[in-house]
Amino acid sequence: MMMAARLHKIGAGLEIDRVPVPRMASNEILVEVRASGICHSDLNYRNGVAPVARLPITLGHEIAGVVARRGSRVKDFRPGEKVLVHYVSSCGRCSYCRTNRENYCKSYKMIGKDLDGGFAQYARIPAACAVKLPEPIPFEQGAIMGCAVPTAYHALRRGRVQPKATVVVIGVGGLGMHAVQLAKKTFHAARVIAVDRFDWKLNRAKNFGANGTVNAVTDDPIVAVGRMTGGMFADVVLDFVGSKETNQLGIGCVGKGGRLVLVGIGAKSMTVSPYETVIGKEMEIVGVDDHLKIELNQLVDLVRSRRLDLSHSVTHRIALENVNEGFRILEDENEKPIRVVVSTGS
Repeated sequence: MMMAARLHKIGAGLEIDRVPVPRMASNEILVEVRASGICHSDLNYRNGVAPVARLPITLGHEIAGVVARRGSRVKDFRPGEKVLVHYVSSCGRCSYCRTNRENYCKSYKMIGKDLDGGFAQYARIPAACAVKLPEPIPFEQGAIMGCAVPTAYHALRRGRVQPKATVVVIGVGGLGMHAVQLAKKTFHAARVIAVDRFDWKLNRAKNFGANGTVNAVTDDPIVAVGRMTGGMFADVVLDFVGSKETNQLGIGCVGKGGRLVLVGIGAKSMTVSPYETVIGKEMEIVGVDDHLKIELNQLVDLVRSRRLDLSHSVTHRIALENVNEGFRILEDENEKPIRVVVSTGS
């Protein structure tokens, strides 16, 4: 038996249950979870903004740990090896999977949403979803490399950010803060402007590489971005919030020939005037859904070579039995969270 934090009812806190340790299939590994990040998506699943496949279910899709056992067909991983988890479980055979676009797979299932996830002492994982985690990288950094970092990285890649570009990041929480650092240090953007409602987030964004900041409460972001860019506005705007208001802000901040990249999950539809926005300035609207396993491997190399610094990304650490406190921290701006990580204490 093991301990697992499971969602039993939409809108309610997770319950700490005693459940059997998962049995593996021949192509799976059993991961002893050492760290699992709490993502805003987990809040959406708990609150019913995005549906889970079934109830009860073990949430947690940012997972790092140690291989405890492996199935009979698994050759790439040995017991005792450190791994992080790519939460996209796909068929591996379709045209999308064979061209490294597994997030389009028709058999797509998400670990921690459709399949039991990492808020547990052990997690059953398809071996194809595991990525080796080099020894120098801590488990908590490996965990957030399962979503908070690669989703931001994928968004920048989807936005085709080029060196010397101007990038606006709307919402500098767990994903947006990493987008700031990646845009500046990995994609070599000339100017990165962070937009948020909280000064503490904006101040932190400066430490992560932002050249300029805009408080959306005290200033008009569209006017401010226009002023900072000499009226040229942004080559790429990334919306990590997903509200109707931030969608409109994003549209207004995109310059001619630029791109609006939508990442945040919102409950309301966005309104677009084709002539005044998309047609008038040849703007592209780009969607982002998850990330790719090849990107996880690229990020591991960046962190291992110290070209990407995640040492300040985890601000709170919570024991598994206190997972609901971790949810509260993530929702409370007074706690100033970037990423909250759940530990099994192993």
